[in-house]
Amino acid sequence: MVVDRIEVYLDGTEEPLAVLKEPPYRLKLDTRKIPDGEHTLKVVTHFRGGGQEIREIPFTVNNYPDVLVVGLDEGGEVAGEVELRLAVGEPDLPVEPVRFNPIWYAVALVVVLGGIWAYFALSPAAEKIVAEVAPPAKEAPHGEASAQPAGVDSALMEKGKAIYEANCAACHGANGQGMPPVMPALAGNANLKDAAMILNVVKNGRGAMPAVGAGFTEEELKAVATYIRNSFGNSFGPMQ
Repeated sequence: MVVDRIEVYLDGTEEPLAVLKEPPYRLKLDTRKIPDGEHTLKVVTHFRGGGQEIREIPFTVNNYPDVLVVGLDEGGEVAGEVELRLAVGEPDLPVEPVRFNPIWYAVALVVVLGGIWAYFALSPAAEKIVAEVAPPAKEAPHGEASAQPAGVDSALMEKGKAIYEANCAACHGANGQGMPPVMPALAGNANLKDAAMILNVVKNGRGAMPAVGAGFTEEELKAVATYIRNSFGNSFGPMQ
């Protein structure tokens, strides 16, 4: 088939960009006169005697460097005076220094302290480390009282011991040595003289200590408090 003419269109315009009637069919396309972005070149070949062939070629023009805008997000809301930074052909703008945010600092501090507490509360190795580094001033072997004070119910002590070993020993240690400074030592602790304080802390928690006794009965609270007050070298007698 003999070619009659070739028409070249850009981006669906009605008027052709060029009409080529004789070979060689050549065209110089100056992309500098075309906006950067996506475009479509359509080539329509007309044949003598009728008939035509159409070919569309998508392409992208990128002659000019990008303009970067820092300080205004697309679709963002602004108010008052806004400082913008513009850069042409500089994709690697200097990174803005991170400004101190007290809220994130506080969150990070809580996470770090929580991790330390979890380590000492849950790690079996931590108990050994604390026992070696900061042993209690007074400690009775295996959590037993060195001399049970008069008037203390032995059955109540046994019940309290079972409750302590199941709920308290993981943090305060089998021998009451604790995990200072997160979990205080119970061995030789003069504060245990205050029976009401012990009941309140066991039931409601305090500081890093959770409310382990929130679901205890009054008898169970009394039993574990009695055991703590009269073990690990302590001798404060029965609960009043």
